[in-house]
Amino acid sequence: MRLEAVRADRMRGGRNKFGPIYKQDRALKQRKALIQACGFRSESKAPLIFSKSHRVSNFTGGLQPESVLHSTLVTKAQNDCMSYMSPPLLPSSSPCGTKYHCFSFSNWTIRPEHTENCTSSQGSAAGIHTDSDDLYSSSTQGPRMPQLVMEFLLCDLDQLQLQKKVTTSLQQEMASWRKHRNPTTFTLMCLMADQMVVCIVEWARTSIFFKHLKVCDQMKLLHHCWSELLILDIISGHVLYNRDGSLLLVTGLEVQLSDIASPTLANLIQSGQELIDKLHTLKVDFQEFACIKFLILFNPGVKELEEHQLIESVQEQAERALLEYTQCTSSQHLGRFTNLLLCLSELRSLSILAEDYLYCRHLNGEVPCNNLLTEMLRVRHSLA
Repeated sequence: MRLEAVRADRMRGGRNKFGPIYKQDRALKQRKALIQACGFRSESKAPLIFSKSHRVSNFTGGLQPESVLHSTLVTKAQNDCMSYMSPPLLPSSSPCGTKYHCFSFSNWTIRPEHTENCTSSQGSAAGIHTDSDDLYSSSTQGPRMPQLVMEFLLCDLDQLQLQKKVTTSLQQEMASWRKHRNPTTFTLMCLMADQMVVCIVEWARTSIFFKHLKVCDQMKLLHHCWSELLILDIISGHVLYNRDGSLLLVTGLEVQLSDIASPTLANLIQSGQELIDKLHTLKVDFQEFACIKFLILFNPGVKELEEHQLIESVQEQAERALLEYTQCTSSQHLGRFTNLLLCLSELRSLSILAEDYLYCRHLNGEVPCNNLLTEMLRVRHSLA
């Protein structure tokens, strides 16, 4: 046999169908060896800040992105504070004095094993599952973050870009509205919600795992979860910014609840405030919110999914990553994990109420039409 005929994925009797799995395992071992050799580990006292939390995470060890992630995502290997935060929303007393970096999701890359497994025709649970050893960095210093959680973080929305996009769109819409009449507070909130939904769809369609689903499944999942993701994005800002008595908008502005004339909307916001209080009591951090977003997005309960097994597998992995993260950060991790899932159930109930309220206002002609928000409302109502 000629030397060039000998392949890594070849065995006696023909090509080995498990060759890709062997190559993935070998690549993982090589990366782990490279990580150990290069010492890609942040100092245990160097906190890492992410996105909308605007506060230093208590999870200080093992947060340095490993070499499996794109090298352009990190400008310094150690002691840098990564953030997607918007300058107007940054508390002046931030404990981190280093420069904040904003990253665009156009530079994201995902691990090769995820790409190969997600694009395979089988899409089995075993194909996407990653062993717990691979979810962690190999160093034994301090607590370690599951690798999948880090990838969720890197897939999250760039808040600075989101704020700029929504603000620009809002200014254009207001200029158009003022030619006829001044928009109400509710109208402005709907316009901002529409742009946030647009950004949520863009985030989902470029996120790990999701972008490899069939388009029909992507649409079905988004039609069922857009309102949950929208409300979660709003609520997470209140939890992480510690805002009370007002509605914090994506532009950085705050609307006092007393300024909202509709009793129904005020009651809806009050229900949201109760959920915010529970999440604030749990001190939910940005990493946990990132996991929750993927739990919401990959919902195997949606009907007529073509890749149901794949979607169910991803949700199980996201749930497992959240559990492992709570094990690393909380002494009462089982109780905390259960409470997080209960809050997720409350979020779903709240999103249904919000959809019903917006749809009624839409039927009354009070919601700006011809946009993604109204399209989502119509589709969701037709599916109910």
